[in-house]
Amino acid sequence: MTQALAKFHLSHGPKNRPTLVFLPGALIPPNAIAPVTRIIKLRAIGVGWLEGAGPHDLHSVAARVAMLLRELGPTVLIGHSVGTPIAALAAAIDLRSTKRNVVGLVLSNSGANTKGHGDVESVIERVLQTWGPPLWKAMTERSLGSACPVELVDSFMTYPRRITAEATAESLQQTDLTSMLSELSSVPTAVVHGSRDPARTLSHAESLSNGIPGSRLVVLDTGHTSCVEAPAEFAQVIRSVVEQGVKADTGRAD
Repeated sequence: MTQALAKFHLSHGPKNRPTLVFLPGALIPPNAIAPVTRIIKLRAIGVGWLEGAGPHDLHSVAARVAMLLRELGPTVLIGHSVGTPIAALAAAIDLRSTKRNVVGLVLSNSGANTKGHGDVESVIERVLQTWGPPLWKAMTERSLGSACPVELVDSFMTYPRRITAEATAESLQQTDLTSMLSELSSVPTAVVHGSRDPARTLSHAESLSNGIPGSRLVVLDTGHTSCVEAPAEFAQVIRSVVEQGVKADTGRAD
C-alpha cells in the first residue's frame, strides 16, 4: 500500500489565497523554506517525500503529491533540486484532472534532466555504502553556498535520520523531463538558478526554462539552495508567481 506523504505545516495564511507546497531536494529538510514563508505570510507546507515506506521513485512520489493537491485546493508548487522533477510531474498530473489545483510553479536549482548532474550511479553507490553523518555533512555543505542560518542548522544535520539510504538512492535514478515540459505552458512558472551552484549550471536552468513556454528564468547570487541563501529574493519570486497564478485562475473561473 502506498504510504501517505509526511507533511510539515510551516506557516498560516488567508484561506482565499493559494497554499505553498515545498518539495525539497534529497536530504534537505522540509522546513528549509520556513524563512521564506514567514516573509510571504501564506499557508505553507513542507513535504517530507523521502520519509516512510514509499515507493520513492519520482513518478510515484509525484502521483502522491497530486493526490495531496486535491485536498489543498489552489496551490503553488515549489520544487528544489530533486524536488523540481516531482513538482513538474505532479503539476502535469494535476492538469489532466477534472479540477485543476496547481496555479503556479517555482522550480529551483535543477534542470530538465539529470544529465550533467554528476555521475548519478556513483552518487547512488556512495549513498548506499557510506550513509551516515559524514556523508550528510558533506552533502549539506555542498548544498549551501554560504553559512546555514542558525535556525536551520539543527534541521539540516538531523533530518537525514528520518530517511533511509535505500529511499534516497531510489529517488536519484535517471529522470528526463524534456518531453513533457511543454505540458506546463499554461502554468505561471519561474525557474530559479543560483549563479554559484556547484551542482547545476546556468545551461541546465536554461534548458528547463526553455522547455516551458512562457516561464521566467531568475538568476540569484546563491549556491545550490537558493531559498535558504536568499530568502527575501526567493520570496519575491514566489510572490510574483502567486499573483500571476491567482489572476489566471480568476480568469478561468470567469
